[in-house]
Amino acid sequence: MWLLEHEGEFARHEAIELGLELSGDTVPDTLPAEPVVTVRFGGYGDGRGYSVANALRALGYQGRLIAAGPLVPDQARHAFQSGFDAIAVTDESVARMGEAAWANAMSLTVRELYTPRRGSRGPEHGLWAARHGQ
Repeated sequence: MWLLEHEGEFARHEAIELGLELSGDTVPDTLPAEPVVTVRFGGYGDGRGYSVANALRALGYQGRLIAAGPLVPDQARHAFQSGFDAIAVTDESVARMGEAAWANAMSLTVRELYTPRRGSRGPEHGLWAARHGQ
């Protein structure tokens, strides 16, 4: 398992403390007492996990929040803006998306991540190129 930290560090770990695991589809009624909480996303298109993180922070949760599930590198910035401290990334996701895509997820601007519109002359190089270091 790999961890992408809020500061941009991306490294493989033999063991990761995931603490209390919560489903990304329901905001808890009470503030968790555990020092580490992992919010498990149901799918990369399911944004409710971001809302759970945001709500936990609004409730006053000060511990470590980890996002887990089928996320993609271009969702990292939004995860961290929602209150997560790290993203747990499976070996399968790293193999599918590429280590460079995850390692560069926080160093690229939104403008660099997305495909430029037809005729654009800006500095964008599109999502595929950004993920693969092109």
